[in-house]
Amino acid sequence: RSPRGLSRSPWAVKKINSKCNTKQQNIYQSRLNEEAKILKSLQHPNIVGYRAFAEATDGSMCLAMEYGGEKSLNDLIEERNAARLGPFPAATILKVALSMARGLKYLHNDKKLLHGDIKSSNVVVKGDFEAVKICDVGVSLPLDENMTVSDPTVHYIGTEPWKPMEALSDDGVITDKADIFPFGLTLWEMMTLSVPHLNVGTDDEDDSFDEDDFDEEAYYAALGTRPALNMEELDPSYQR
Repeated sequence: RSPRGLSRSPWAVKKINSKCNTKQQNIYQSRLNEEAKILKSLQHPNIVGYRAFAEATDGSMCLAMEYGGEKSLNDLIEERNAARLGPFPAATILKVALSMARGLKYLHNDKKLLHGDIKSSNVVVKGDFEAVKICDVGVSLPLDENMTVSDPTVHYIGTEPWKPMEALSDDGVITDKADIFPFGLTLWEMMTLSVPHLNVGTDDEDDSFDEDDFDEEAYYAALGTRPALNMEELDPSYQR
């Protein structure tokens, strides 16, 4: 928990794993430094808050943040899939959609920042979706007045299955829309309980990922496109 007098809310602490090699540690430490700098400038109910950036006893830097929730959205998706509960209720997905949209609107319009790595594991959830917050702004990129990433010294990182088409091309123009595409895929995850594109090209009705059946060619061909959605698996509440 946070030190007395600083904040009443619990803290979450991020630090670099000491098992990483020197090159990895340098890369991750640079990202953590940038994340601390960016997070300190943000204040929104749907974005995990900054608390402190300090040196640990082993000499490494630690980023202390608001404890936004017990689990990530990805954790909840995996748990629901394991329990074979089917898609999340439409009302729950709507709640997540509104919370994420408000956080992204703040980043894009107020702070002129592209998050750069939207996905279910970068969304934390408190309780029974009482609060939903975007986290991990370490690879965020500045947006210019045209909502475009125009700085030639920065590069979109993202995570492959969630990358938009423009991020998969060497000459793609990255705009605020590069957050909107993976935002949609994150909601798709809640409806399918699976990672985008991983099961493409397979005929198996089981949604779990099987490395032996993985169709690499179909996977790479599908990246950046809108994955299919089986409407028969969605209850009538989705039609409202």
